[in-house]
Amino acid sequence: MTQRILLVVRRLNIGGIQRVTINLANVLNRAGHDVHVLVLKGGDEELLPDPGVTLHRVDFDKRFRHTGIGLIHDLLTRALLKPLLPGSGFMWRGAYGGYYLRRFVEQLERQHGPVDRIIMRGQGAFETVWSWHDPRLWQVTVSWPGDYGGRLKGIYLRRLYQHKQVVCNTPNVRQQLEKQLAFHDIEPRRWATIGNPCDIEAIRSLADESVELPKRPYVVHVSRLSQVKRQDLLIRAYLAADIEEDLVIVGDGPMRESIEQLIDALGVGDRVHLIGSRANPYPWMKQARLFVLSSKSEAFGIVLAESMICGTPCVAVDAPGGIRNVLINDQARLVVDNSIEGLAAGIREGLAHPPDINADPELIERFRDTRIMRAFLELPVSGD
Repeated sequence: MTQRILLVVRRLNIGGIQRVTINLANVLNRAGHDVHVLVLKGGDEELLPDPGVTLHRVDFDKRFRHTGIGLIHDLLTRALLKPLLPGSGFMWRGAYGGYYLRRFVEQLERQHGPVDRIIMRGQGAFETVWSWHDPRLWQVTVSWPGDYGGRLKGIYLRRLYQHKQVVCNTPNVRQQLEKQLAFHDIEPRRWATIGNPCDIEAIRSLADESVELPKRPYVVHVSRLSQVKRQDLLIRAYLAADIEEDLVIVGDGPMRESIEQLIDALGVGDRVHLIGSRANPYPWMKQARLFVLSSKSEAFGIVLAESMICGTPCVAVDAPGGIRNVLINDQARLVVDNSIEGLAAGIREGLAHPPDINADPELIERFRDTRIMRAFLELPVSGD
């Protein structure tokens, strides 16, 4: 039976949360469902769903501020409450954001008919509309909120998770989040664990696209350039590995200038290629000898799954999150010590003795989008 499904995401710029949202929207659409995607901060979309998916761009913050009362509310909370309660801004925005989401869904239903289920992805989206509770709404969390914190942290987390229906994208993320919420006596209404969907055939097709690649063999890293992804550690580990291959870094972000300065300071601009963001990074993945991940933490690591789908083995530091849920079986031996020396050793091992990805079909099949889609369609959406 076909369903009408609303997916909610904060932005559609290039990133893991955004790409996974698009993947889910597309597979639901191909299966014949009526799919709508609500973008809460529109206007800068770098990723778009298939034409059959209806895209809505509604900035609830701007809509509320334009009422006049909303502008006064925003100014007062920023001036008075933000200094007293650091990090509390989302509480005041989400209080009315939930009201706007409920109204949006009601309007959507008047135009298209009943909405069967709502799937929201990412903490930025949760914070924007936290005050709305509905049995059709499941929020997909891809991380846990840092340290346990004190009473104020508990108050914040209660707004986001108390009596909510929560999907975690890996068992490790769920385990960490369950511990943190239990510490603050917070009880979600329901739990589920569902991985990230990948369109395996589409990724492999895109990987064959003709692009200009380095002339020398290389290892590759695809990620946002940020402190969490630790491209500085990556570059130092690559140099410590003392390998013949070049290093290609695909991505962009706030740390780009400092990474460029590091490359210049180390005098390795001829071997470390910073090529910027690519909507289709898969050709670089496919042609690489090894994929390297250096993140400080990684809830899932969708790029690891995508690299293996392209046929390229992965090495990753043993960071908190879901890396060990993604790199399993023979790939697990390339989850290495979380240090420059550990990653360097993993790079050498991955090049000398790469895992045979084709020997284990389930390594890839567990990410298939149709399998993940069915798991989402089986989530309960009643008030019982």
